[in-house]
Amino acid sequence: MTMKELSRKTEAELNELEMVLAARGNLRALGLISDVKKWYGKRVRVVKGRKVPRGTEGECFWMGSFDNSKYGDPWGIYTTVRIGIKDNEGTVYWTSLDNVELV
Repeated sequence: MTMKELSRKTEAELNELEMVLAARGNLRALGLISDVKKWYGKRVRVVKGRKVPRGTEGECFWMGSFDNSKYGDPWGIYTTVRIGIKDNEGTVYWTSLDNVELV
């Protein structure tokens, strides 16, 4: 399941999915769900990075996870999460989830 599909689900659906994945022991998917619940649709501020000016604030409207391993990444060690931020003027910025904090 992709981050885009997860972002379309309701809070109740995400909680139910979390229970199923916890029973299966799928820790990578649990991490993705917790990221969506924590960040998607919330207001964030850029605190580090070099491509988006620090201090930029906006709403997280998109999330995507990318596997940077040539062998697959079942545990999520090499997976990075990127987000799309839209500020009040409608300008869109793309950055890593590691570069932002909740406002």
